[in-house]
Amino acid sequence: MNEQSDPLGHEFSGLSEVVSLTSAPQQIADHILSGIAVGALPEGTLLPGERALAADLQVSRSSVRAALLRLERLGVVERRRGRGGGTFVLNAQPATLAPMAGRIDEFHAERRNLLDARAIFQNSLAATAALRRSDEELQGLRDLARKYSERAEAAVARTADAQFHFAIAQAGHNPELVRMAIDIDTRINAGFRHDPFSPELFDHAVRDHAAIVDAIAAGDSAAAGRLCEEHFRSTTMPPHS
Repeated sequence: MNEQSDPLGHEFSGLSEVVSLTSAPQQIADHILSGIAVGALPEGTLLPGERALAADLQVSRSSVRAALLRLERLGVVERRRGRGGGTFVLNAQPATLAPMAGRIDEFHAERRNLLDARAIFQNSLAATAALRRSDEELQGLRDLARKYSERAEAAVARTADAQFHFAIAQAGHNPELVRMAIDIDTRINAGFRHDPFSPELFDHAVRDHAAIVDAIAAGDSAAAGRLCEEHFRSTTMPPHS
């Protein structure tokens, strides 16, 4: 496998407790299946190498290998050898994923509870940032909101969004809040960012980010918290999720 070039590798840096109690090969496979099912990992995507996955998810390489083998037997991924090789998403068609629908639905039911918890927690983070942020941090948030507005493609937009909200957590000046924000984010994404994406959701998020920054700038903690929670609910928890 090619361990040198992983386009999604930036999503794995810093992960530690992603699969703490769910590190069996089937759980790893479920996370990848879910990413494929929601379009986060379209056909042709090169997955990170076994070594990178094992290190960043803190599981054994044999567990990762077993998970990928299961997906290969299902016809969902293809492992290619030689120069430019690696594990690629082969088939993301609904008909192929249908036999795994039960497991995918179970995964998403558990994830929805985490999304609800994150939305509530992000309310507190934005409210705290409105009261404690520095002028320099405020300018940083404006810059990150602008950066997001220029990232209209799914993968880079998801990363820019994560950076924006991480900066809000840091503006609260409490390392424990930052740690908790990272923990819940990694539990939700498990390496692959699953948040839905569309041009409409992107435009919605751009407006939300601007409103959140304005509320933080005004020191309006109640508005900042409410806007941030509503943002997470409307952009990551649509009715069909």
